[in-house]
Amino acid sequence: MKTKFTIDEQIEHMKKKGVKFELFIADQAKQFLQYNTYYFKFKSYAKSFERKKDGTFVNLDFAYLVELSKLDAHLRYFIIHLSLDIEHMLKTKLICDVTNNRDCDGYHVTELFLERYPLINQSIKRKMNDSASADLIYKYDNQWPIWALIEVLSFGEFIKLYSMYYEIYKDGASKEIISLLIPLKFLRNAAAHNNCLLNSLRIPYEHTHLKDIKTINKTRVLTEKVSKIKSIGKASRKKKLTNPIIHDFVASLFLFDQICTSIPIKRDTYTRLDKLFRARMIQHKEYFSKDLIFTSTYDFMIKIIDFLESGMYNTVSEQKQ
Repeated sequence: MKTKFTIDEQIEHMKKKGVKFELFIADQAKQFLQYNTYYFKFKSYAKSFERKKDGTFVNLDFAYLVELSKLDAHLRYFIIHLSLDIEHMLKTKLICDVTNNRDCDGYHVTELFLERYPLINQSIKRKMNDSASADLIYKYDNQWPIWALIEVLSFGEFIKLYSMYYEIYKDGASKEIISLLIPLKFLRNAAAHNNCLLNSLRIPYEHTHLKDIKTINKTRVLTEKVSKIKSIGKASRKKKLTNPIIHDFVASLFLFDQICTSIPIKRDTYTRLDKLFRARMIQHKEYFSKDLIFTSTYDFMIKIIDFLESGMYNTVSEQKQ
């Protein structure tokens, strides 16, 4: 059983682990741990920093952990915004395809869906009395058109509906989209629940709780897309995409790039992405510049962003011609 530490004891424990309090003195650290975060979550960011053989950290100041926790928050905010946009675009695509599909009346597919997933049907009914969608549920209960049903489904439930529709009515893009949707779902859920994202950058990443599965399964579609980026070598691609957060974030970016048909929205998204990576991420780059994990991960992401942005600019140029 773990011992509960007071804030003073938390700081002493970090000192024993080699964490320095030079850029961020102990008194400041105490205030930060008391009013800005909590120790269990905060200390997890230390997992991304290098350790000596005795388990103590190499050149780690408390300020580095503070900065990484702030970068993590900025990344989560970006992911939430991105995932909301993607969800709306996918719903728009689905309903557009249903509207233009003479073989689908919008009702039969939902009957099949709720028969296949009875627990989802039960979940919807439980929302009748304590949900912002209660009126909608009362109106359409037991006779759902797909354009109404998508308004009461969680993101994970919507993915199942989306997948089932294109399982029945196949199109050219749906298979790729669905394969990239699964990584987005995991990343969105982690960000929405304020889970730490930048606390697992050390490579290789291993599942410590699974006996037979030690590394994540890289999405084939994503691997193929990243392989088209000439500035990223095979070894780098293989190593970086083994990390679940990097894998899922890159998959989400490629998914957005594929389904977003609006140049203004795409430009706005990539502007925010640029501000995050080319400005905020390197505001205190001196904290991370001596650690190969941080620098190589940053370089990898910049190459991904450059590739996606160049594709957008090429599209804009073609439209002007």
